[in-house]
Amino acid sequence: MEHTHVETRDAGTVEEMWQTVIPGARISRAEGIQPAFVFHGAADPGFGFCDYTVGSTMVTESDPGDQMIVGRIAGPRIRATYRRERIDTAVPFVVTERPIEIAFSGRIAGTALSFARSEVDEAARRISGDDALRVRLTGHVPLSEQRLRYWTRTWEYGRDVLLRSPERSPVVEQQVRSLLLEASLMTFPSTFTEALAAGRPARALPAPVRRAKAYIDAHATGPIALADIAQAARLSPRGLQYAFRTATGRTPMQYVRRVRLDAARAELRAADPSVETVAAIAARWGFSNLGRFAAMYRGEFGETPSTTLRS
Repeated sequence: MEHTHVETRDAGTVEEMWQTVIPGARISRAEGIQPAFVFHGAADPGFGFCDYTVGSTMVTESDPGDQMIVGRIAGPRIRATYRRERIDTAVPFVVTERPIEIAFSGRIAGTALSFARSEVDEAARRISGDDALRVRLTGHVPLSEQRLRYWTRTWEYGRDVLLRSPERSPVVEQQVRSLLLEASLMTFPSTFTEALAAGRPARALPAPVRRAKAYIDAHATGPIALADIAQAARLSPRGLQYAFRTATGRTPMQYVRRVRLDAARAELRAADPSVETVAAIAARWGFSNLGRFAAMYRGEFGETPSTTLRS
């Protein structure tokens, strides 16, 4: 891991340090920094962890992008807004997909953890045994006081190892990284915690279903027929329908739709709205009816495709 310690009064450097953990972080307004900004950070591809203190009157925006961000900020005058809702930053909070805006005046102390969404899903599937699970947040505060204490103890241990210890052991650092991710998954409400609460049996996907998913993932940009998927899975179409629904809770064609919607969303987020259009992106992912695409998109993600493109 790359470790950083910085003390500065330069707003540009402050923004640069925050971006080592949250690439989408930016300062929209800052009125001096007194006393110095103090930053301790550790970063690896797909992971970032920092502790910092700063005194200023400042407005910041952090866009999670393709990350899950867990943070906590304490100070006398802080206002944080996420999805048009004001949140209490003194309690650990989690955000994905949409930016969080934070305005403060005076001295604050904060911490932030970032995890790549792909690693979040991978860990959730490994722990739950559900190879079809995708982590979607259903809230942004800890599930309970007990989960809060668990997360806090894990964070304190991670801070001591990654940010304070003079010893650097890559093996230990990777173990701590995994602990922090698992504690965050267990602490905040999501489809993962719902799956655990429902007692969903831990099982690996059958080989035919894994072959079907691999085929769909590899051919998502082109036409896909049920017969093609069945041939790749080495099952009859009827056998594939039964096996896929039994293992994942959805039909093969429902999975095709979700893969394409996720891909279209990722492209909309990354696109330049002055160059790209919703219609063009939708068409690239097999959605020829723009109205139907918009309705499905809004149902899955809670916003219109054009909103995502402009954000």
